[in-house]
Amino acid sequence: MAADFHPFGENPFGESLEGPIPPVDPEDLRSVWKMQREVLARAPGQHGVIISADFYQRACSPGANVGAVWFRASLLGALKMLGMLAPWIQEGVIADAVFQVGANFPMKGMAIGTPREGFPFDVQEFLSQVAKS
Repeated sequence: MAADFHPFGENPFGESLEGPIPPVDPEDLRSVWKMQREVLARAPGQHGVIISADFYQRACSPGANVGAVWFRASLLGALKMLGMLAPWIQEGVIADAVFQVGANFPMKGMAIGTPREGFPFDVQEFLSQVAKS
């Protein structure tokens, strides 16, 4: 069934798509973030750019849970888009603390097609921990 398709495997997060997202290496998170920005910069004005799973795998270290890195990077992207990371962005560069906390902060997955309100983690606590780092 198409709704069950996931580019990083049938069950990229562990027990279930709605379960806890495993921690990742902060360097993998930073690398995926950088790769996403480079791809988007090459397609100015384009909407709906699709980045292949291979790009994500190449951006991560061997053995990384690429699905978890992708998910965490996507959530950081949403926070940035909403302006919530602005205090930690200088000249377009995101502070290390965002990646350090983002790589390990407790988050839950979101099953495809399941309606949800808000983020699958405590945004205020996340921002508080980034501020303390």
